[in-house]
Amino acid sequence: MFDKVTEIVAHMIGFFHIAVEEERMRDAYDDFKAQQLANAETNDLTNIVVKFKAPYTLKDFTPVVEYTPTDLEQAPQFYGPEILNTYLPYYQPLAGAAEELAWAASGTPSLSFSFNRPHLTLEPAGSVVTISIQSAWMEDNDDLFLNEIPAEFSDPAEYLATLQSLNAIAQVLGVAATSVSLDLSESTLGTVKALHDSMGATDGTSRLGETVTALHGEEASGSFVNGETVEETPILDDIMPAYFQAENPDVVLSDDAPEDEDDPDALANTDPFQGLDGPSPASEQFEIDDGHHLVTGANVMVNDVSISVGWLDAPVISVMGDVVDLNVISQVNVLFEHVTLNAQPGAMFSTSLNVATMSHISSQPVTDDAAMTEDASAAPTGLPQNWAVTRIDGDIIMANWVSQFSFMTDHDRADVQFTGSNTQIVMGDNTIVNLADILEIGYGYDLVMIGGNMITVNQICQMNVVMDYDTVTYTGDVPFGFSGGDNLLFNGANISTTGIDSYTDMTSNFAQASDAFANGATTIDGSVAHDSAFAGDDILTVLYISGDFTTLNCLDQTNIMGDSDQVHLALDNFQAQTGASIELVTGSNAAINTASVNVYGVDSEVRVNGEAYSDALLYQANLIDTDSDPLGVALPALANEAVAFLAEGMMSPDGEAPPDAEIVATSPEYSGNPDMMQTMLA
Repeated sequence: MFDKVTEIVAHMIGFFHIAVEEERMRDAYDDFKAQQLANAETNDLTNIVVKFKAPYTLKDFTPVVEYTPTDLEQAPQFYGPEILNTYLPYYQPLAGAAEELAWAASGTPSLSFSFNRPHLTLEPAGSVVTISIQSAWMEDNDDLFLNEIPAEFSDPAEYLATLQSLNAIAQVLGVAATSVSLDLSESTLGTVKALHDSMGATDGTSRLGETVTALHGEEASGSFVNGETVEETPILDDIMPAYFQAENPDVVLSDDAPEDEDDPDALANTDPFQGLDGPSPASEQFEIDDGHHLVTGANVMVNDVSISVGWLDAPVISVMGDVVDLNVISQVNVLFEHVTLNAQPGAMFSTSLNVATMSHISSQPVTDDAAMTEDASAAPTGLPQNWAVTRIDGDIIMANWVSQFSFMTDHDRADVQFTGSNTQIVMGDNTIVNLADILEIGYGYDLVMIGGNMITVNQICQMNVVMDYDTVTYTGDVPFGFSGGDNLLFNGANISTTGIDSYTDMTSNFAQASDAFANGATTIDGSVAHDSAFAGDDILTVLYISGDFTTLNCLDQTNIMGDSDQVHLALDNFQAQTGASIELVTGSNAAINTASVNVYGVDSEVRVNGEAYSDALLYQANLIDTDSDPLGVALPALANEAVAFLAEGMMSPDGEAPPDAEIVATSPEYSGNPDMMQTMLA
């Protein structure tokens, strides 16, 4: 083996030798290629003989071309009763009409019949199921020690145990009905009925000292903020923590029109590449504000879902089974906050908001009485003379299941002293976003006949858990800006339905048609097509579903954030060294859930042979604690009480409770049951 220097020299010589050999070979190759091209053999050109033949002789220009078409094929002649059973284009066979022949005395057949309606085809509706599972996991527990003798801090693992307890508490505060399982491999009627019963049993009783609002039925219609009816819901940008409002000030747009709005040259004088410049110089990218800034909070977690559905609807629907229509919004905020500044309380006011809107809007335009009378008199009153029918043997399912889960810990420990002129230390300011946007547009018919049940469930479950225990100590008598607390917990949910269903009893003509479909029929008769509900329709489109028609929009959103910071500022002789100001931010966190379910349809008359179940539930709960000691005994006791609530009703048949399970934070990878059918409403 060579020594290090000899090894390097040997490698260098080897590379040089290889480069020289490559150049020599290239020179030899060029000589060889030149000789090869000089002695290239040239073959004779291929001789191809092309023969042209023009058997037609051109004549002079003829301005008028005379064309005599060939004789048309005569229709086949049929005699006797066979003509009545002949398949004619676009018409159904006239089966059974042969018996109506009236033979004259002379023996000549006399036909008395009319053609049937055209036979139309119609595409059947389909099913759609989407499953979206989004999870985010972040652990940003930073340590920064700038002093020779570091301050003594607590272990962040102790705060993690507290956060686990808060998660157990939040599980208790949600609607108990969400524990019902769901399996789409069979009818969901029993499960949804159990959900309906659980919704009715949910009230505003406080379990762990939280403030609760529970509204049912018509009371849940409208806009609400923390249980109070409002005309306008708050705008998220207006209630963000102060840190984000300072970093992203609102842009005020002038109401005055620009002076050059009518100038035809205004667009021509506009730079089309404005705003597309390259990145700013490094000095601008990393420019910091004057003074010293330390940020250990300012974290943001966002779960956002928007579902817009117009899948299947009809002005008239008949259901041989039961009808269930449920709308549920469950919102829970849990905030445990304790901020001390040299052992003195130092938290700013935090905000916890549950915002919900439920609305049902008619699909008919709003008009005055005079216009309605005029429109009614001008509307056509004729009944359909033709109809197109299609059928589905089985169920139609329209299901959207979205689960968004975010977990973050930002337990920072900082022992800092400032010596420079300007300082920017950011140990927080993290952002997690889960986003889902679903749009589904399907089918529309004049009549939908359902042999089973019609089930509709729109459910939004939202939960925020924020733990913000900050401990700040400092030495020296130097005033500085401090922002502790100022957290935002926001749940925003909206269920909007366009198209109001009115329920009536089943009529005999629809019931007989449904029974005929169940026995294999493929069309309807005049008793259904000429029902008064279809007055004004020329052609009737009909869909028959032998099973259930199930619509599910289930959204589950969870944010769990732990931001317990321990900060020590060594400010002795600070003014003499720098003379700049100090800004410290340990709070200003935001946990945000926003969800919207928009269902678009038409006003429908639903004729039900079974029972009709319709209900709405709005459940909002806030649990805020600003006094508990994060490492004390009060919180574990509260968590044990929460576990007792969870265990209620979970006893085994023999009366023994299952063994206690350790409450742990959700893992970074989704470890739940991948079968959405088992946890659709969980």
